[in-house]
Amino acid sequence: MAPITLQASVVANGRVAGVARNVKARVPRARMAVRPAVAAAETEAAPEAEAAPAPEQQQQQRQRRQGRRQQASLGPARTMAIGEVEVGKEYDGVVVSIREFGAFVNIGAQTDGLLHISQISTDFVRNVGDSMATGQEVRVRVLNIDQERGKFAVTMIPEGAAPAQRGGVPADDDAAYGERPQLKQQARAAKAAKRAPRAAAPVSAGDVVKGKIASVAPFGVFVEVAEGFTGLLHESEMVRAEGAAAPVEGQELEVTVVSVKGDKIQLSQRSAEELQQEKELRATGLKTEVPSGLGRLAQQMARAGISADMFQKAAPVEEKKEEKKAAPKKAAKQEEEAAPEPAPAAAAAAPAAEPAKAEKKAAAAAPAGGISAALVKELREASGAGMMDCKKALAECDGDIEKAKEYLRKKGLASADKKAGRVAAEGAVWSYIHAGSRLGVLVEMNCETDFVARGEKFQELVNDIAMQIAACPEVTVVAVADVPAEVLEKEKAIEMEKEDIKSKPENMREKIVQGRVDKIARTMALLEQPFIKDSNKTVAEVIKEAIAGIGENIQIRRFERFVLGEGIEVAKADLAADVEAQTKAMQEAAAKKEAEKKEEEAPKEEAKAEAKPAVAISAAVVKQLREKSGAGMMDCKKALAECGGDVEAASEYLRKKGLASADKKAGRVAAEGAVGAYIHAGSRLGVLVEVSCETDFVARGEKFRELVNDMAMQIAAFADVRVVNTADVPAEVLEKEKAIEMEKEDIKSKPEAIREKIVQGRVEKIAKEMALMEQAFIKDTSKTVAEHIKEQIAGIGENIQVRRFARFVLGEGIEKKTADFAAEVAAQTGGKL
Repeated sequence: MAPITLQASVVANGRVAGVARNVKARVPRARMAVRPAVAAAETEAAPEAEAAPAPEQQQQQRQRRQGRRQQASLGPARTMAIGEVEVGKEYDGVVVSIREFGAFVNIGAQTDGLLHISQISTDFVRNVGDSMATGQEVRVRVLNIDQERGKFAVTMIPEGAAPAQRGGVPADDDAAYGERPQLKQQARAAKAAKRAPRAAAPVSAGDVVKGKIASVAPFGVFVEVAEGFTGLLHESEMVRAEGAAAPVEGQELEVTVVSVKGDKIQLSQRSAEELQQEKELRATGLKTEVPSGLGRLAQQMARAGISADMFQKAAPVEEKKEEKKAAPKKAAKQEEEAAPEPAPAAAAAAPAAEPAKAEKKAAAAAPAGGISAALVKELREASGAGMMDCKKALAECDGDIEKAKEYLRKKGLASADKKAGRVAAEGAVWSYIHAGSRLGVLVEMNCETDFVARGEKFQELVNDIAMQIAACPEVTVVAVADVPAEVLEKEKAIEMEKEDIKSKPENMREKIVQGRVDKIARTMALLEQPFIKDSNKTVAEVIKEAIAGIGENIQIRRFERFVLGEGIEVAKADLAADVEAQTKAMQEAAAKKEAEKKEEEAPKEEAKAEAKPAVAISAAVVKQLREKSGAGMMDCKKALAECGGDVEAASEYLRKKGLASADKKAGRVAAEGAVGAYIHAGSRLGVLVEVSCETDFVARGEKFRELVNDMAMQIAAFADVRVVNTADVPAEVLEKEKAIEMEKEDIKSKPEAIREKIVQGRVEKIAKEMALMEQAFIKDTSKTVAEHIKEQIAGIGENIQVRRFARFVLGEGIEKKTADFAAEVAAQTGGKL
């Protein structure tokens, strides 16, 4: 074997070490496998490498070691792990080394951060050494961290500023880790492969080929015409028999090549003759005689075979007006013929009047025939009507856009009045909760079909009406006719007693008072209020415009408006009286407790002898009870000790204790809270509920808001619920139910002495079915709503009450008209079929 020279040994040693470093950097998990190989290579090459080291190499090694020692000493102490470095945070550091692509900065971490050349300044930096030097103190911000590789990148550019650009292309953050030649070479190779010219397609235009469908697209199919080449057969170029199945992948077709442009091939199933005719038609158009003297558009239409004779000539607007007035004019003409001849003076004045009349008619006809597209467009944008309706309105109003708007409005309202008599049993139930949940609205609007109810315009209208109701605190009814007669009578009596009315003449008082009462009724009616989005029109006019635009009858059927705490009297605070009452209550409680303690001392002494041994309560059992009940740790421990470690018994103990404290809090005034709503999917069922508590702090809490939402869903789930508590059921309802039960046959067969008790029990059951508090809670049917609210009172520490609610079911109580097709046809044909 030939001896190894010193130079070959050093080169081999360098290559092995370089390969090992590359493998070590790219595959961190293989470090332990690489190290023995490197060590073996270095050991094998070491004897001859150490035999005669060159002086220049020794000098370079000393300089590198000295440079590494200087780098290690620069900057702060490296006490921070890579996991402690925070992205986006700024650090003070020192430049420890400079490279062509950037610099490395010591910020106190175990590894140095890379400051890429593009992250040094917002200006373009050509040379790193010109901008900074080794040992320079810098302020940097961490860009990103690669935990797996143990590296991180930093920047000196302020946050929000754009980084420097190279050749017009923004610098990429990924470039902060330096260039990766191998990845770049792969990317260039992939791009070069895409740009490489493909072989020419083995088909040409006009060829008829057979191929299989490679893929199916919405616009056609791709047919394989040769190996590696597919062509597009557009759906417009397909020829299929009537009722034939759609093409599928793998199906064989015979197609004609229409064109070949590079690797794009267009195919068709039409015959060669049809393709040739189409080609000629595109090139020359139809071979028709084109009259001379025509404009460009007329010539093109003539070449295409289109002439004015193909279209019916539209009659001028003025002629239509004349036809409408034909009968009156004929009658007038007959009267003129029957009338005596005019006097000479009148006959002389007639020729002078005729030119003036003709001029006026021509002036009226000029705008009618010259309605510009811009004017029609302006009227369309202002009114939202159709183009032909706008054009007709402008013609009717001699081009006056303001009169045309009024014309369209009257026309729309007239058609709306016709539709107002139709039954509207579809629609939507909608809610609006104002910010802060202190005001809520529930409204039901009806239309004729569910198709319109799902439309965007109708839903926008319902939302606008809900906001309108929220913005009008005096509104209590939909229309003036809905104001109760007793309310109007009361207002009328009040107005009649006013001093200013008594000073008026007696014969005028009734009219003045009636006018004032009518005004009060209008302030209470929703339809009479100015629309919040356009105060120039009322809500009734907005509804009519919607009817004209949508084409169906639309009605506001009913609504509810809840204001938080409305009508609740909050007790005024009297600090002195409160302190005195609390002091007295504390003294009475202390005296009572002392007396109870003395009474219990004797029995306890006797029970000590027979007392059961104390049960050891483990932390796991306490944790289990805490998770189940939500009570405090010490309360859970005490409950388990009282119940001998039984979790179920302890849970019941805590529940009773909580309910007892809740009953004490139930007497306190609850004037705060929230108004909540629930709209079921499809907007056919809606609920509005007001739940009260004592402070707004609790009302804003997550637990209270969850309770309000649960109550709204609870009401939506129970169709029979009408009141909050059984005490709220009207007495006349109970009496009516009692009378019905007394008349039932099974009651009459019972002994007369027990009939009353049986009927009373049944009536109480009916009352419970109507009361929200008596229903099973939807999230836990083992307890009632009342028990759930008491638990919340015990947990939150304040009195909580469901004050009122409203529940709307779409179309409830509306009688839909039953369609009789035969009767409708007979009515329309006058009974003649």
